[in-house]
Amino acid sequence: MTSPVRRLLSVVAFAWGIGAPVMLAQTPAPRPIELPAAHLAAGDDVVVVVFQEKELSARVYVDGRNQITLPRLGIITVSGLTTDMLHDTIQTRYATFLRDPSVDVRALRRITVNGAVLKPDVYYVDPSLTLRDVVARAGGVTNEGDPNRVMIVRGPTATTYSNWQETAQGQTELRSGDELVVGRRSWLLLNLGALVGVAGVLTSLAIAFLRH
Repeated sequence: MTSPVRRLLSVVAFAWGIGAPVMLAQTPAPRPIELPAAHLAAGDDVVVVVFQEKELSARVYVDGRNQITLPRLGIITVSGLTTDMLHDTIQTRYATFLRDPSVDVRALRRITVNGAVLKPDVYYVDPSLTLRDVVARAGGVTNEGDPNRVMIVRGPTATTYSNWQETAQGQTELRSGDELVVGRRSWLLLNLGALVGVAGVLTSLAIAFLRH
């Protein structure tokens, strides 16, 4: 089975509450995602507001060449830049023809949220948001969901976070293009109450039968 197909099956299985045994059987234990500094990257949206200069304000997309295009400034390469660094670059360039420009720059990550959440969709989120914040944006975990099982799919890597709500793992930096999958509880856990009830009925019948 090819690697992309295997990864897809793992994601589907995870989302339906049986991912743990499938992933253990087919893939090695996930390694922690190595997080670089919060640099801008392809897929990000950049919101630039130049106060009192509406025609210069824009929301632009970082393309595959790590470039954005702004009014009157043209193309800016953002590779290796943080949001603060881009802010300083933009403000300096606008200062060549504006007097004391006031500029605000924000970056938004494009994240897909799937699995056991109320509102699975594509979300543009601030880089400072935690996994918990993003799940909340998607409406929170459904009744069928397992709040202790969240997986981030990034390219060929799928990494599971079991205690993302309470620990520093919740601070994991998300990148544009990431898929956040909230796992479902297993069929056994979802139906445990019904199974206990059936077991109780069967036990009562067995006792009644033995008494006669």
